[in-house]
Amino acid sequence: MQQIGKITGAHGVHGEISFIHQLQTKTRFNQWDCLMVELNPGSFIPFFIESIKSIADDECICKLEEIHSREEAKVLGGKNIYASPNYNIQLKVENNLSKYKGYIIYSNEQKIGEVIDTVEGNMNDMFLVDYQGKEILLPAQKELMLTINTNNKTIDMHIPEGLLDL
Repeated sequence: MQQIGKITGAHGVHGEISFIHQLQTKTRFNQWDCLMVELNPGSFIPFFIESIKSIADDECICKLEEIHSREEAKVLGGKNIYASPNYNIQLKVENNLSKYKGYIIYSNEQKIGEVIDTVEGNMNDMFLVDYQGKEILLPAQKELMLTINTNNKTIDMHIPEGLLDL
């Protein structure tokens, strides 16, 4: 099972809980019948949903059928939550390319240069790379990144022909 979030605490006086999640914003929680709560390590218990509403892109308030008071809801605070295996979930896709600053890009075992900055936008995300003393932009697409070695801080990329011609 894939962890989708965490219960942040009790909400209100009738046993509602609030939770944060890492799912895409268009997730239709109102079609779910239960949340799996990890009460103890490796112990996943289904709690059936009475009502649920999204209050932010990554936060919901939920009333579970089995929880009737604020005190009962508090017991679930901090517990990890999982989607029922019946659901096909999609986690948020977070580029956060800035984590690659300082990485060295290689192509066909040739050192291209260091990622000195990133440009993230609606159309094409790019790496700003120091290539032979000049700043160039390279597309930061998953399809072009062959391997990423976090220990050595290197990225082996397939760079389309012509991008390095200055």
